[in-house]
This record gives sequence, C-alpha cells and structure tokens, in this order.
Amino acid sequence: MSELPVPDDSVSGNRLMTFEVGGNVYGLPISEILEVVEQSGFSCVPTLPRELGGVMNWHGEALPVVAPHLLLGGSPVVARESGTPQQFLVVTDGLDVVAQLGLPIDFVSGLVDGEPGRARGEDVVVERRTVDDRVVSVINPQRLVARAAKIIEGAVA
Repeated sequence: MSELPVPDDSVSGNRLMTFEVGGNVYGLPISEILEVVEQSGFSCVPTLPRELGGVMNWHGEALPVVAPHLLLGGSPVVARESGTPQQFLVVTDGLDVVAQLGLPIDFVSGLVDGEPGRARGEDVVVERRTVDDRVVSVINPQRLVARAAKIIEGAVA
C-alpha cells in the first residue's frame, strides 16, 4: 500500500501534541488539532448508542464524537460524572482546515518535536516513539477521521 501524503508542517515546526487516554500516551501533529476544548460531555444522537459516541457543540456546529477506545484500541474509558468537564481535541484530517472530529481525551501532556508518522499499513497508529521514557503512539489524522466516519456509519446503518 502506498504512503498517504503528510501535510506541510513547517509553520508548527513538525511538532506533535501529546495526550493521554486510558493511561496510554498518543501524539497528533499539532497542525491537525484546531483546538483543545473543555466541555461537560457530549450529546446523544438518535440511533447511535452513547457508548459509541455522539455530537458536541463546537462554536455552534455539531461535531461528531467517537469513543476513544473504538478509534485507538484499548479498554473503554470510565465515563465521567455528568457535568464534569471533559477535554476534547478538535481534529481535522489534514486535507483541509474543517473540524471533523471531537476526540475525548484524559488530558494534554504537552508538545514534542518530531515529524508526523508516515502512514503504512491500515492502523490509525502509524509509529511508536520513546519520548521522556514513555512510549508515544503517533496517530495519522486522516486515518483517525476515516475510522470515526466508518464507526458512525456502521452504527446507524
């Protein structure tokens, strides 16, 4: 399979935003994260089970949210109490600057220097790197958004 194009990241200096979900550390190119939002959860969508996802209000737009364990693997994350703020990464796929996904996370860890991972194979996680004695799973944003769309379409079909 051929490699997917990697967006020009010269403005952000090839940096990754690192974050944690369920005790695992992930990294996304900072150029593909439009905003880190803190909200009190997300809303249900008829025909889509809440444990799969829903929608969040992002500047007046309905932004799809998919449970992180479905996108990234691992165990389902324990749901927060109603009204407890949750952080979301507002992600684009790198092909345009339109928000395409709200990714629920535990917290942002920081920024690290480094090239975005090259997309090989089929997985959303395209590379694993050691940063500050922790393994960071680098995510391809195009595959992340595509997997979210596939999960939503499969659930409502």
